[in-house]
Amino acid sequence: MDLRYNDIYLKGLAEGKEEGLAQGKKEAKERWMIKIISNCLKQNLSLEDIASLTEISVEEVKQYIKDNHLDKK
Repeated sequence: MDLRYNDIYLKGLAEGKEEGLAQGKKEAKERWMIKIISNCLKQNLSLEDIASLTEISVEEVKQYIKDNHLDKK
């Protein structure tokens, strides 16, 4: 388990925010999605293949690539 996920969760609880766990899960999911897409691009997989692996649409894959500058690597 990623320690940053735990930090976010604990910080949320310490501040009295019940959504600390939900926020930590969301951020962890985003980081993993970026890592998966980045690794798939390094393997020259098509956008359709990446979308299938990540279970999101091709348009969402394109948006992740654009937002996180994954096309520059």
